[in-house]
Amino acid sequence: MSDSELKKYIQNRDEFQDFAILTAIIELEKRGIHVENGEQIKQEFAEVKIAEKEEIGESIESEHSSFTDTPALYSIKSIFIFGALFSVFGGSILMVLNLFQLNKKNSGWHVIIGSIIYSFSLSYIYTFLNISDKVTVTNLVSVDDIFTALLISVASNLLGVYLLYYFIWKKEVPSTLNYKKKTIWKPILIILAINLTAAILLLSSGGFPQP
Repeated sequence: MSDSELKKYIQNRDEFQDFAILTAIIELEKRGIHVENGEQIKQEFAEVKIAEKEEIGESIESEHSSFTDTPALYSIKSIFIFGALFSVFGGSILMVLNLFQLNKKNSGWHVIIGSIIYSFSLSYIYTFLNISDKVTVTNLVSVDDIFTALLISVASNLLGVYLLYYFIWKKEVPSTLNYKKKTIWKPILIILAINLTAAILLLSSGGFPQP
């Protein structure tokens, strides 16, 4: 390109890309032609590039920080399933672990206290309704008894977990929270081991009714 063509890039900077303008300046200087404000223009381009690199670096760091700070929690669905199968207190433990993970320890203690109060209240309600014998393990002697006990237990547990969710969890944790889901296999295995041990102890002590 001729000198005049190269100068057009500098004179009409708004119409060309920075790289083309910078190339034109360098080429003219190689030809021994002085470019007015050439050094200033190159300095401006250098500052823009530095700013772009810093912005990209901050963006990458922010994304990395966001990823590493994503908490691993038990999903609400898992908490309801666990609570329905293994008691309100069992479901509340998973909820408490989540709240502790989110640094909401006060709310976690509220969940524990709430689950204990609900469990004790439930036993009084069973007594008041005269159905305590229908949910007592040692009184389950038929398939109908077992089905009735399971139905009452699951319904009661779901209600308890829902109350904890509605009055505590829902107010403390936004529904838009991004988190990694933890599996519930480990707590399930732990609670099954505890129940199995309790069943063995009952059998060995004659706690279960004999056929």
